Amino acid sequence: MSLTAFLHSRHGRGFASRARIEAHHAAAFRRFRAQVMPRSPFYRGMADRPLEALPRMDKARLMAHFSAINTCGIDRDRAMQIAIRAEASRDFRPLIGDVSVGLSTGTSGQRGLFLATPRERRLWAAIMLGRYWPELWRRQRVAFFMRADNALYRSLSNALVRFAFFDLLSPFEAHLPRLAELNPSVLIAPARILALLAERQAAGGLALAPRRVISVAETLSPEDAALIERAFGIRVDQVYQATEGVLAMTCRLGHLHLNERWLRIDRDVIDRATGAFCPIIHDFTRESLPILNYRLDDVLIPDPEPCPCGCASQRIARIEGREDDMLWWTSATGPRLITSEAIRTAIACLPQALRDYRVIQRGAVLHLWLDGAAWGTEAALRTGLAAMARRLGCTLPELAFHHGLPPETGAKRRRIRVEPETPVSR
Repeated sequence: MSLTAFLHSRHGRGFASRARIEAHHAAAFRRFRAQVMPRSPFYRGMADRPLEALPRMDKARLMAHFSAINTCGIDRDRAMQIAIRAEASRDFRPLIGDVSVGLSTGTSGQRGLFLATPRERRLWAAIMLGRYWPELWRRQRVAFFMRADNALYRSLSNALVRFAFFDLLSPFEAHLPRLAELNPSVLIAPARILALLAERQAAGGLALAPRRVISVAETLSPEDAALIERAFGIRVDQVYQATEGVLAMTCRLGHLHLNERWLRIDRDVIDRATGAFCPIIHDFTRESLPILNYRLDDVLIPDPEPCPCGCASQRIARIEGREDDMLWWTSATGPRLITSEAIRTAIACLPQALRDYRVIQRGAVLHLWLDGAAWGTEAALRTGLAAMARRLGCTLPELAFHHGLPPETGAKRRRIRVEPETPVSR
């Protein structure tokens, strides 16, 4: 494990100014272009270019050029075969040499590959353990719920950390006896799994006492965060990790910051009113598969307020979700972004709380699925959304109300999303 990274993550307060962050990034890129880019057949002839002049990347282009971009000489088709075989067998131990290979679908459903060398695995473990290890002098028990295991995640395990993987493709109920026996001190899972565990804890079906609860892999909504915190009696932290790297983590005060010690993250602003942007990532620690000028289709909302923790890394108010899940309503000046916070606020102001909901835009119709709606809820929500549209200067789309919840087609829960136009039964 990288001691320097561990100490930075554990005890460092981050960079105190933007100038220091930018100087750090400039030095990191000088090292990267001198030592790493020449080992990549794709980037070898581009090491003298400015960072912004490098080819714009996304998942499709990265996968198309995977064999030439990676510095390990790994063929994309071979890596894909190993990753798919691991997914099918649920045996995630095979490596290519000493490099671990993982398959990612993300929320888009588009398959991607990631690589991690032993050095990269040690660095990731140092950052995670440094930030979220509760007490250095105690052995920790880590429960990790994820769709797939990987040597990257197992790098958390050491003499002081008992790491237990819980496969999300196995039935949820089957995990509960083993989870109760482990009684983890650190509980890591997607938001929807943490919410299920919180409901079970609140009902008396579990008696866990974690000292850290960490939400990963999905957007953590305020309602889920409140449920989880009530059930376990502690703050829920967030790690915003994509296939492309650890992009943001909560600080010691619980505020989400971009991970600018290890990555440079530029902004492609999609809505000036809110500052909403898609991150453009340059990862100067990822040597096996260089991630440079890579645009993610996630949308982040920045928080302009400086953090009391003293770190100048950009604060993030919230992760909105996928770019193609953003709601855009018409206005006199053009399309206007309707944030998930605005929709959640309208729902939170209803006279009686819902058990759950989904808001799905299909073409010109906004479908609202209300689970546990009392009499009058639909009219109250229609009134609230109309008032919000007037306040924002937008035209309220046609509304269609439904009872219960729609079938979920993806592995990750997205309460507010956009889908193609298809017939929907009431």
